Amino acid sequence: MTIQRRKTIPQELDDPEDVCVNQATFEDEEDEEVASSSLLEVPPDATGSSSWRVAVQQQVHQLPKEVRNLLAGGLAGMTAKSVVAPLDRVKILYQVSNVPFHLSSVPTVMRRIVQTEGVDALWKGNIATMVRVFPYSGIQFAIYDRIKSFFLQHHDQQGHSYFGTSQQPTDSNKFGLTPMESLIAGMAAGTCSVICTYPLDLTRAQLAVLKKHKYGDEGAKTKSFMGVLKDNYQRRGAVGLFRGITPTIIGILPYSGLAFTINEQGKKEIAYVTGRDLTTIERMICGAFAGLIAQTLTYPIEVTRRRMQTLGVLGNDMTAFSSLGGPVPAATTVTTTTTYTTPPTLMNTIRDLYREQGIRGFYKGVLMNWAKGPIAFSISFTAYDSMQTLFMSKDDRAKRLPLRQRLTKPSN
Repeated sequence: MTIQRRKTIPQELDDPEDVCVNQATFEDEEDEEVASSSLLEVPPDATGSSSWRVAVQQQVHQLPKEVRNLLAGGLAGMTAKSVVAPLDRVKILYQVSNVPFHLSSVPTVMRRIVQTEGVDALWKGNIATMVRVFPYSGIQFAIYDRIKSFFLQHHDQQGHSYFGTSQQPTDSNKFGLTPMESLIAGMAAGTCSVICTYPLDLTRAQLAVLKKHKYGDEGAKTKSFMGVLKDNYQRRGAVGLFRGITPTIIGILPYSGLAFTINEQGKKEIAYVTGRDLTTIERMICGAFAGLIAQTLTYPIEVTRRRMQTLGVLGNDMTAFSSLGGPVPAATTVTTTTTYTTPPTLMNTIRDLYREQGIRGFYKGVLMNWAKGPIAFSISFTAYDSMQTLFMSKDDRAKRLPLRQRLTKPSN
C-alpha cells in the first residue's frame, strides 16, 4: 500500500502541524496521545505526588486556545533565554563599548564578572529579561499562531493562498503557509510583541552594563529593575521608556519575519519529504538554522539599538568594561566614545559607530551570536511546539488525530 497526499486541508483543521505522515506513524502517535489523554482523566488524588501537575493541566486545558498559546510561548521563551543569559550579558558589554571583540576573550570577561560581582552576576538582569520575555515571546507566538490559522482557513475556503490567484492549491500551500504568508505573520507578530514590551527590553539592556556602585548618599547598592525603569521615566518621561525603539522596529521586521519563515518552511519541507511528523532533533535543527540566518542578517541593527539604549547610562567617565575593574580585555587601540548632551538619533548613532570602529563595529560579537542564537532559537521553537501539544485541550486532542489522518489516504 502506498501513501498519497490529499490536495486540500480539512476546513475544521484550525492549526495543523503542517505534516503528512504514514499510517504506521499515526497508529504510534494515537497510542501515545490516547495514553496521555487517559492520564488527564485520573482524579488528582489518585496520582500521588503528581496530583498538582494533573490539576494544573486540567485548569490550563479549559483556557481559550489563544491564552494557552500565550502561556506556551512565554514559557518557551523564558527557558531559552535563561540558558543563554551569561553569553547574552557578555555580548551586550561588547556591543555598547568600543573594545574590539575577540572570541578568545569571552572566558576572560566571564571570569572577571564572576570575580568582581559573583557567579549570579552572569545572570544579571535576567529577572528583567524574564519579566520581558514572557509577554514578548507569548504575544509573538500567540499572534503568529492566530494569523497562521487565518491564512489556513482562507486556503480551505478559497482554494488558494491569501496572496495567490490560482483556484487550485499548489505544493507550497497544501499543508501550511506559503513563504510570503509566513513572512507576513512573523513580521506582524514580532512588531506587536516589541511595541508591547519595549520598556522592559530597554531596562534589561541598561541593567546588563551597570555594576554595584555608590549613588549619592544612599551608599553602595545595585540598581534594581524598577529603579532603572523609574529613572528612565523621571528623566525623559514616557519618551524615555521607548528610547531606541526606531531601530528595534526596523530590525524586528526582517528578524522575526525571517526566523518564523525559515522555521515554518523548513519543518514543512522535512515533513513533505519524509512523509512523517518531525522528530525533536529535526525541530531543533530547523529552529537553530532559522536563528542563525535571521540574527546574522539583522545584527548591525541590533548593535545600533543597543548603543542607543545604553548611551549615558554609565556616565561619560565610565565604559561597560571599566565598570568591571581591571584592564580592558583584548586591549588594543580603544577609541573615545562620543559624548552626547541629548539622546542620539538613529542616524547619529550609525554615523558615530562607523567613524569610531568602521564596518566591523556593526558586527562586533556576531561570532558569539552564532553560538548563542541557534541554541536559543532551537530551544524556543521546539519548546513551544511541545508545550502547545501539552496544553492542548481534551477536545482538541480527540479532534487532532482524525483530522491529521485525513491528510493522507491509500492510493487505488
